[in-house]
Amino acid sequence: MSNPFLQPGECHIDLPDSECGVFNDKISYSSPNYTCDVCTAVIGTDTDIEGDADSDYQPGETDGTDGEGEDDEGNDSSPVSPLDVDDTPEETMERNTQIQLREIIVELEESDLPTDFFTSFFINNFEDIVHFYMLFTKYGPFTVIERPDKKKDAIIETSCAFMMIERKLTRFKVLSDATGLNETALIRRALFLIETYKGEDFGKGAYLIPIYRRALGKIPSSFDEPMSRLWLEITHPRGQLKDRVVAYILAYAELSKIKIPLTLAYDATLVSRGTLSPKKKQYMEIIQEYLNL
Repeated sequence: MSNPFLQPGECHIDLPDSECGVFNDKISYSSPNYTCDVCTAVIGTDTDIEGDADSDYQPGETDGTDGEGEDDEGNDSSPVSPLDVDDTPEETMERNTQIQLREIIVELEESDLPTDFFTSFFINNFEDIVHFYMLFTKYGPFTVIERPDKKKDAIIETSCAFMMIERKLTRFKVLSDATGLNETALIRRALFLIETYKGEDFGKGAYLIPIYRRALGKIPSSFDEPMSRLWLEITHPRGQLKDRVVAYILAYAELSKIKIPLTLAYDATLVSRGTLSPKKKQYMEIIQEYLNL
């Protein structure tokens, strides 16, 4: 065997040998396991490495066909699956999430759409996104992702929530087109995950104000604190949380002599002008009455 762990072309996540950690000396050792630094798979153990040419095998069930000189000299040998070695259920889920996220990255890279930003973000924040996803599984504190119909969709939704928190993004049209997901539904699910992550103190939606304030432009960041404080004090009209937040920001900005066109607001937030116009008017009246303007 040219390599004590894998033969050429045997990468566990089907990377070419030029990228596989095993064939590029990217291997970590923590007794008794050898782990690939690229995909985190356990690719061998002390026993495997210390054995002879048959070291990729371990004792199997006796069937009477044993022969002298075999590596067990008493039982037949059966293949070892490196991915099954010392894996806890949580480690298995985390590794499967890593594999799925890599497949998403490959799908984005192969898309004809301008997905470079999302590809780079997923690559540069790979472990953070995986760990953020794990927070919403049965191994995290929130436990709201239970056996999703498509794990790919759940990971993308969670990734969008992570991007909204970290980069204040509000639109994901290119990502949705490249992955075949509905942008509106994608944003709605991402907002649900953010609210779950932020907790009860943010249940009324104040956590969204800095995100959408930035997306709308023209409004200085110094508005975030007073807008958030007032938001938690006033009585709100009915409607979807995102719609109310955007309309509120537009109303607050206009009362502060900063007028933002509804067309620009739609482009930045995907909230329609037909929804924003009446809600903005409602919020202007609510704010003026509350502040005695």
